[in-house]
Amino acid sequence: MEEEYQPRSIREILTEMKNLSDLMVDLSYASVLLQNEELAGKVHELESRMDDLMFQIRTIAAVLTRDIHEARKITAILHVASAAEQISNATGDISDLVRRGEKIPQVVRDALRASDERISIAKVEEVSAMRERKLMDLRLASSIGVLVLAIKRGNDWILPVNRETVVLAGDTLVVKGPPDGIAIFRAMAGEKRESWRPAGGHPSIRRCLAEMRDLSSLIVDLAYSSILLNSREIALEVSEIRKKFESFGRRLWLCVLRAARAERDISGLYTLLRMVASIERIVESAGSVSDMVVRGIELHPVFEQALAEADEQIGRANVAEGSEFVGRSLKELSLWTRMGAYVLMVKRGERYIFDPPRRLRIRAGDSLIVRGARRGVEAVKKAAEAAR
Repeated sequence: MEEEYQPRSIREILTEMKNLSDLMVDLSYASVLLQNEELAGKVHELESRMDDLMFQIRTIAAVLTRDIHEARKITAILHVASAAEQISNATGDISDLVRRGEKIPQVVRDALRASDERISIAKVEEVSAMRERKLMDLRLASSIGVLVLAIKRGNDWILPVNRETVVLAGDTLVVKGPPDGIAIFRAMAGEKRESWRPAGGHPSIRRCLAEMRDLSSLIVDLAYSSILLNSREIALEVSEIRKKFESFGRRLWLCVLRAARAERDISGLYTLLRMVASIERIVESAGSVSDMVVRGIELHPVFEQALAEADEQIGRANVAEGSEFVGRSLKELSLWTRMGAYVLMVKRGERYIFDPPRRLRIRAGDSLIVRGARRGVEAVKKAAEAAR
């Protein structure tokens, strides 16, 4: 008997595609950092799921298109969906380096550890306060800024995880978050604090690659922000940050070429450049999203709905007179560790401050564009808008 087809809305499909592309980026980096073939294989499985979703959205688009006005809206939807698919393809190429057993140079793992957003792995011990508790009750994302990417239980992997997932003793959790949050998480799991120092060698390559990784994440976030807030100014800033990203890329390629002259085995440097090329494709795909806003293409309301339902949220918090935020620096507020959301940019009057420094002091009337867990974003909004 043929299985009955259950139609899904474009909003549901776009939301899942956004969640999958975010997860795949993180898991691909985790597979490289941990040199874990199983994680790399899971990224490959998610890539297949992304292909299925893209087919579904193309099918729905073909059915819905009735006139030129509708066709323009559908084209914009297909464009964003295609960008998410291209991001997933690029992350698949990163994880394939691990699946094929390519030599991953130490400088790559050092660069990933030096990034602003860290990836870590910890085993939940019997003494851990986390055991036998649901992720929703632990509130890791909204309290310390740590997001659980995947759980290994015995020989099986649980991903994507959900709020109802119960953590058991013996589980191995793959997470991402700020350094302080990671330290708290490891203590909760019963693990020792993670100590790390660069293994040495190629410091210029390490710095460039860490910057490129951080900038690529910022570009993706700002690209989606430009759609959510329908802001041409944010979209234009994506173009400026891409120029900065490209300058680091040029510098890195030159550093690698210089390093190759002193290396007997350049296979590791070749793998590094393959990874860099994939990160560049992620940035290019994200840039194509913000380019639509720059060109003034009419965007369907479904975009805002899909982004509002994604696992990681982007939101605006308006700072009221008398708020606890006023007069304090981003470092002092430590929103990422306290509430599970971090500031992408600050709108002050008619000016945007992109990738604000931690020393920046918040003023009444500022609008903070924040990203993080849904509860974290809501917590920042509530605190920003409440007078003491």
